[in-house]
Formats: sequence, structure tokens, C-alpha cells
Amino acid sequence: MKEDSHETRLKWCVGFVVKLSAQKMHRRQIYMTICVSTRNLTEYSSLPVSSSRTTEPRRNQPTVSEVFAKITKYKRERERWKQCTDAVTHYLAKEMVSFNTVEKSAFKAMLQTFDKQYELPGRKYFSKTAVLKMYNDIRANILAELDDVEYLALTTDMWSSCNMVPYMLVTAHYVFKEWTLKLKFLQTSFMPESHTADNLEEALQESIHEWKIEEKISCITTDNGANVVAAIRQLKWPWLSCFGHNLNIAINNSLKKQQASTDQAFGVCRALMEETRAEQSTRGAKTPSALLDYVAEFTDILSGENYVTVSSLLPMLAHLKSVLESSEQDAKLTADLKRVILEQMEGKYSNDATLSMMRKAALLDPRYRGDHMKPPELSTTKTELVAEMAAAAATRASPSFGPAREREEAEKSGSGIAPKKKKGSLGSLGKRAATAVLTADQKSEAEMSMYLQEMVIDGEEDPLTWWKSNQGRFSLMANIARKYLCICATSAPSERVFSTAGNVVTPLRSLLKPEKVNMLGFLSRNLHI
Repeated sequence: MKEDSHETRLKWCVGFVVKLSAQKMHRRQIYMTICVSTRNLTEYSSLPVSSSRTTEPRRNQPTVSEVFAKITKYKRERERWKQCTDAVTHYLAKEMVSFNTVEKSAFKAMLQTFDKQYELPGRKYFSKTAVLKMYNDIRANILAELDDVEYLALTTDMWSSCNMVPYMLVTAHYVFKEWTLKLKFLQTSFMPESHTADNLEEALQESIHEWKIEEKISCITTDNGANVVAAIRQLKWPWLSCFGHNLNIAINNSLKKQQASTDQAFGVCRALMEETRAEQSTRGAKTPSALLDYVAEFTDILSGENYVTVSSLLPMLAHLKSVLESSEQDAKLTADLKRVILEQMEGKYSNDATLSMMRKAALLDPRYRGDHMKPPELSTTKTELVAEMAAAAATRASPSFGPAREREEAEKSGSGIAPKKKKGSLGSLGKRAATAVLTADQKSEAEMSMYLQEMVIDGEEDPLTWWKSNQGRFSLMANIARKYLCICATSAPSERVFSTAGNVVTPLRSLLKPEKVNMLGFLSRNLHI
């Protein structure tokens, strides 16, 4: 009986192979099928024999596709292999994981569970080839995007790794075509030289030149370091000091001047914190500790990077002034702290160029317009913006009709023959004549007057959404709005990169070369899932 069963199984296998050969399978595949089937005959013979000739094979028997999956691996030219490798590279770069991860047995086993035909490359392939390719691809995409941007703002700050290697970080911010505020991390520049103003100027100039944005910078936001400020002044870029640093300096200076009194006061305030918070008014706190908590909220609001912040500087300073005004109910220590903080903050924003920038940004924000400016300030800001709008319109202007435009269109089409003019109607001729009456200065003045007659929008609304809906009505002003509304009120975006860079250069990866640190930090911040 067992011999008959053995013969039955063998006949079944031979018949199966004949069917495969009829489907024009490769000889090697047929041979492997015979080997696998024959090897399982001993296992079949130990099973109880059924009288039926249609006995099904065991469920744990591997299928033909499973057998070949164990034998064949994806070639590196195949699209599937590239997809898997890109996914692993994306994971290593985005999550700032060590390249040694790809050589760990558990990681390999996990990938084999997902796809048995994928053969994972080694650590050196990801370190020297895959990451470099992904960096070049993402960098090319960002370069192409920045090429379409007319204005952008920068932030920068210095950072030292865990092994005290100094770097300079640069971020770019701009309002893109669809009126979304975008952030790109541009560079982690190695700075082994002394951080003098000349060296910082050279490093910034080199970074900006690599990204081809020399003529697009509307402003750069930094801290108050004397060397950084001097470097920006030498570059002749518009500069804005970080609101967070300014407020921190103001608070520290006020506390130092009242050191003896504050030590005792803070001890009492901490014990009475709950009671004090319940008694706070929206005008400000009555105790030093509550006052500092209230003021610290301003920095959190202005440190965002996904929404417009610079236009809120002027209203925020006006609100801060009202909060810090002394009242009869204030204790002497609280009144002294308020006075020093207010003096320090007003001094940080007393520069004419800085005030002009803040006023323009506030005027271009439909949430504020001219609400926080006195009539003389509003008039001056309007005049400056109108002149800027007219100058930008004159720069961007190009002839819409005439032989020069026709030759240009012919060259683009490759025919060398100017396109035939369309026959115009009386209405179109009248419209063209009416449009030609307004000069750039007149159109700029008309847009400004119409804009200021609009109602302000709710403070919780996004000003970029408003501009997206109304850019057709205010075409000249919309272009200038892109220039100013992308500026950052703080240098927090570049400081947030500190945590990313710190996860790249860890004690276990402290020997990474500066080029690799730049690539990995760049990819981690600019890759999106």
C-alpha cells in the first residue's frame, strides 16, 4: 500500500512538471521543482493513505512562487529594488538613524518579512551612494522652487555639536505661489575659524551664493550677537533682531537690577501661585512671578514658523506696553520690573529701518492694516509702500504688444514666424485704452486707497488666505505682501534645527564629517512623509 502511495505521489509530481514545461518554464526552474517535490515524498509517505486519488497536499507545502522567491532576488536595475532602497534611505535620513542599522540582524529579518526577494545593501552603500543621491535630488527640487520665488527671508544662528565642533545654520522662509508659508533648511556650514564678523560674512555669502538667492533676500532675523550683527551690516541686508532674545535680555537685565528684592519675592510668589493666578487680570499680573509668566506667552506666539509673525510685532509691542504700564495696585518691585523691561524692549526696536519694516508688515496684514499707527506714521508708511509697489511694477513690466514681443514668441515656438494677431473687438480696444491711462504710480496709489477702505478681518484668520482670495484686486500690493509677510519675528526656526543636528551628531556618531552632517541635517528637515 505504501509503495502504491509512493508511486502515486511520484506520478503526480511528474505530471505537475509536465504541465510546467508545457508553459515554457525554464529548465532550471523545472529541475528545482522536481527536487523540491521529490524531497517532500518521504514526508508524504508517512501520512495515512486515502483511497481517493485526489488527495490534497499539506497546507504547509511551499507554493511555486514561494520557492522561487527564496531562490531569486530583485536585481538592482528593477524598479521594485529601487523603491525598497529609497524607503530605507528615507527612514535612515528622516529619523536620523545610524547607518549601522542596516547591518543589524533584526532589521534585516524585518525587511525579509516584508519582501523576501529584496536584498538589503550594506552600510557603505547607504552612506556613500544612497544618501548622496537623495540629497542631490531634494536639493535640486528646492533650487527649482526657489528659482520661482521673488522674495524670501532668512534666519541664522551658531551651533556646536557634542564634540564642540562649530556650525552655522541657515533657514529660508517664503510665501509660495499658492500663498502658503514655506520653510526650507538650507545649510549646516562648518565654521572652524574664529567667529569674527568677516568670517561670518564670508560664510553667509558663500551659502547664499550656492543657493542662488543673492537678489531675493527681504530680511534676515538673528540674535543680538555683536559679530553676527556686524556681519549682516557688512552684507547690507535688512536685519531684524529676534523678539525672543530681546525679551529674554530685557527680563534678565530687570532682574539683575532688582536682585536683592527678587530673590525674596519669588519665594513668596511660588507659594501663592494658585491664588495669584486666580486674581490675575488681562491687563497684567500684580506679582513678579505672574508678570514673567504672562510676558513669556508673547515669545511663544511670535516663535511660530508655519504662520505669519512679523506683522504682529507692532501690535504685540503696543499690547506689551499696555501690560507693562505701572498701576497703583502694583508693588514697588513689580513696578520697577515693568519699567525696566519696557525701556529695554523699546530700545531694541527704536531703529528707523526696523520700525519702517514692522509698520509695512502690519499695514500689509489685513488683520491690522493701519490700526496700530499714528496718522503721521501711517502716512509715511503708505508713501513708502506706494513707491515700492510702483518701482516693483516698473521692474516687472514688459511690452504686451509690438514687434519685440512677436519676435520673442516666434523664437519660443521655434518657427521663426511671428504669430498672427487676433482680430480685436471694439470692446477689447476700449478696455485696452482705458487700462493704459493709469501709470504704475497711479495704480499703486489706487490699490492702496482701496485696500485701506476694506474692513479688517478677524484676528484668528490667516492673512495669507485673504491675500489668496484678493490678489487679483490688489496685484501690485500682493507682490509686496509676499516680500514682507515671510519675515520671521524670531530666530526660533534656526534654533529648532539645533535639536535635529544634535540627533545627527550623537556621541556614537561624533566622527561624522561636516559634509555628511550637512547632508543628514538637510534631509531630516526637508524630507516629508
